[in-house]
Amino acid sequence: MINMNSKKTEKVIACSVFLLAIFLITFHFTDTPKVWVDEGVFTETAKNLARNGVIGLQTAPGEFFSMRNFLLSTSYPVIFPVAASLKLLGNGIWQARFPMILYMFGLTLVFYFFAKKRYGFYPGILSVLLLLSFSPFYGNGRPVQGEVPGLFFLCLGAYFLLLWEEGRFQKRKWALLSGLAFGLSASTKPIFLLGVCLSLVIALLLRRKDIKNKMMIAWGIVGFATPLLLWTLVHFPTWKSVLNFIPSYLYFAGVQGSETSVLVTITRNLLKFFTESTPLLFALLMTFVILSFLSRYKKEGKEAKMSEYLILAFIILNWIGFLFGTGWYRYFFPAHLLLYLLFPGAIFYLIMHFKTKSITWTLITFSLALLIFQSYHLIFLSDTSFTVKRTRNAELENALARVDPSQTILFYNSIEAAIFLKSTNYYQYLSMGDFLKAGDENALKDPPHDFIFTNKLSENDSLNSCYSMTEVSQYFLLKRQSVCK
Repeated sequence: MINMNSKKTEKVIACSVFLLAIFLITFHFTDTPKVWVDEGVFTETAKNLARNGVIGLQTAPGEFFSMRNFLLSTSYPVIFPVAASLKLLGNGIWQARFPMILYMFGLTLVFYFFAKKRYGFYPGILSVLLLLSFSPFYGNGRPVQGEVPGLFFLCLGAYFLLLWEEGRFQKRKWALLSGLAFGLSASTKPIFLLGVCLSLVIALLLRRKDIKNKMMIAWGIVGFATPLLLWTLVHFPTWKSVLNFIPSYLYFAGVQGSETSVLVTITRNLLKFFTESTPLLFALLMTFVILSFLSRYKKEGKEAKMSEYLILAFIILNWIGFLFGTGWYRYFFPAHLLLYLLFPGAIFYLIMHFKTKSITWTLITFSLALLIFQSYHLIFLSDTSFTVKRTRNAELENALARVDPSQTILFYNSIEAAIFLKSTNYYQYLSMGDFLKAGDENALKDPPHDFIFTNKLSENDSLNSCYSMTEVSQYFLLKRQSVCK
């Protein structure tokens, strides 16, 4: 009979789970999900940093629209590694997404180490399996964007904080390393900048009495401030750009120009947690975690770990921020993912606390059902389904391979496709709402380019008479004819 608590058995289980993680994370990662505009902005910025040392978008060969401002909503913890990958490995979608794959696997490892250290081996395994079976992990993790990297550094900071706390806040290195990781998380995206800062303050206020040597806090602040200093230098090269920070932050954190009232926005978003599946799941998981916290740390008089307070505070703050925003699920994705870090510990505690067969089997059945449901949804039903062959990225790559490096091409509102072009001989126009316009808006009027790649057709006569058209997925590739009709 297998001893499930033996070290050998645990090693076999852990190795199996992490081999599964490698397979799931890398499975068709260049095809799924398809590229989209936000990823295009970040890959374009990283590509120009790698090739030209410029943090910006190319609008013409040798000309760039600067992104050293708050318009670059995903910052250097993502842009710099992607730029390094493109510099060392060449231009392409797999090279751009390779650092994202590393971040995803890193987050998986940190989930395991934190949950195992805090709750035990099997909660750690359950935490990882819930993470791996959650389909938005792949939809938000594989593309070049900041959610998963921000979560990686946040969870890494929480793990270092847990080690610091278990050493009675005496070891300087854990204070410094946790501060450094939290600073990198805060530097990744605006959602982490405010959330991590406030969560740290809340956690510190709740557990400040346990830190006898206050100089240890200073070491944490040094670690935290260092990445933020670099973030400031990247985004705010002038004092004028610093003054635009607050209004830009409020714009992106809110409903982004919508005239809908705050009360209506909050009500609409709050209703999602009672009527839509993903928010409903979030609410259910949150209920288990809160019940566990209240039972453990209030009724029994035990203290939560500072790292747990910090994670729970971030989840709540992220959720509150979602209520005030546009209502896109992506904006509470970090909170949802973090619940999988706390949920297994909550389940195992509730089992040990009640010690009745009915409750034990109910909680075990729920956990297994959740894992099975998420796995089924991931494989068969999700936007990153493993059974649906997605060809857009391959179609874009094949279409742009026809463009000779000596020929010019205009990307008109199709920045996400530029990563598939091997040369730098291109022009570009991009419009994103009323907050970002780069390049020549009138570039389609009598264009001289050999090719035009756009997401919509123009009724411009010169395009109709001088270019032949090929449809590529949802885009159009126009090739200039030798003689206009």
